[in-house]
Amino acid sequence: MHQSTYTGSLDLPALSAAERLFIWGFRAKARSGGAVPTATDIKQVYDHFRVGDAVPSLESIIEIFACTAHTAIAVHCPTCPRMSDSEHGILRAIAAAQQERIDVAREQFECWLPPVGADWALAPVCGLATIFRMAGLILPDRHVRSFEHDRTMAMKSWFVGSPTLH
Repeated sequence: MHQSTYTGSLDLPALSAAERLFIWGFRAKARSGGAVPTATDIKQVYDHFRVGDAVPSLESIIEIFACTAHTAIAVHCPTCPRMSDSEHGILRAIAAAQQERIDVAREQFECWLPPVGADWALAPVCGLATIFRMAGLILPDRHVRSFEHDRTMAMKSWFVGSPTLH
């Protein structure tokens, strides 16, 4: 049995260190190609926290979103203190994978990915979740869903340079 903690909408400063590290890496990788942070910067930061081996999994997750997403995800820039509903959902999926609740992680990814994409995402998600857990970086289960998320499930294409990235 798992314990869920509802905390309302949380912004980046209110998250745990593990959550902030994951979100920073996810945002940085999603926005790669910019000047800062570089792939080397991301690897160095993750290495510092003993999760450098998670970087290829992070890259795979981003690639799966880029290639298969049927619904846009909102990803903020690495230094933005705000959290999007999409970012909260991704944290929920990683936390569920750490607790070996794969069905919850898969269901979360199906909000953005077709079933085959969600299946593809599970291996790197579980790998990343395990690496974080082994380093003592545990993501708490925060079942946070906003009214907006429940209201809008429109099908959209996720274009490179999408207005959902800011």
